[in-house]
Amino acid sequence: MLEAKKRRSTGRVTLNDVAQLAGVGAMTVSRALRTPELVSDKMRERIDAAVEELGYIPNRAAGALASGTSHVILVIVPSLLDRASAELMAGLQPGLMKVGYQLVLGDAQHLRQQSEQLEHLLQYNPAAVIVLGCLESPDDKALLRQSRLPVVEVGALVPHPMDLCVGGSNQEAGYRLTRHLIERGYRNIGFLCARQEQWMLQQRMRGWQQAMLESYLSPDMVINTSEAPSFSTGAAMLGEFLLRWPELDALICVNDELAAGVLFECQRRHLSVPGKLAIAGFDDSDVAKACYPALTSVHIPYRKMGSMAAELILRKLAGEELQECTQPLEFELQKRQSS
Repeated sequence: MLEAKKRRSTGRVTLNDVAQLAGVGAMTVSRALRTPELVSDKMRERIDAAVEELGYIPNRAAGALASGTSHVILVIVPSLLDRASAELMAGLQPGLMKVGYQLVLGDAQHLRQQSEQLEHLLQYNPAAVIVLGCLESPDDKALLRQSRLPVVEVGALVPHPMDLCVGGSNQEAGYRLTRHLIERGYRNIGFLCARQEQWMLQQRMRGWQQAMLESYLSPDMVINTSEAPSFSTGAAMLGEFLLRWPELDALICVNDELAAGVLFECQRRHLSVPGKLAIAGFDDSDVAKACYPALTSVHIPYRKMGSMAAELILRKLAGEELQECTQPLEFELQKRQSS
């Protein structure tokens, strides 16, 4: 016991330390921790007491190497600060962590800045990979295909997914939102983009353009700024729109933070909403519901996507042959007072 305590103060406690304190073999300790139902109650109590006294933390990486299995799921998101990423994680965690999987996060912004980052993350020997959005680099896509791991692409419907896909049509969402504004009588409808994922911007903008052209309206009122999609960016860009297009009577923003920034700037300028300008966004975030007037927005069910992706991954890892590789979801238009 004295030797075990000494090791604890000078280095990491090992499986052998637990075995020595419990008076059993290291294999017995390993079996008790991995499959406790195969060890007698008396033996398990001795091992649990030793683990608690020494503060032993199992080395899952070593266990994965020994068994050839992994308890890691790699999750690649557009940004660690993005609300969609947080919602996705909230959907993924309950199902995956309940059965012992740990999530390792990768930031797609850094993947673009450093091409070898994905290769580094794959060295964690993940059991599967979940991608929110899509990887733009052909090299990254090729690397994932070569890994032969289960891959779930989340967020958008992908015509040819690498493996599995959970998402909805961003183009259809942009189309439906624009049609709503046209049916409300607006004719000079602008579109505001900021620094976000290009696949998402392009799809939502195509939906806006489609609806405008179908109604013989001009799809020219668009600003795509390199600034981050924030309240202050939305406020600043409203001035740009009004300077270029004084006839503007409605503005679609690519997310709710931009839309709220536009709304706040309208209030500062004493421009009535929706009387002088209708405003709409995407994501259906808390700010869209809480501001006044409440913002019309498209609800993107990122949390539900996360839970569906977790279910698909677990089924795939269990060896199930999945007939449908794409799981479509509807994006719901939430009509509120701002339009």
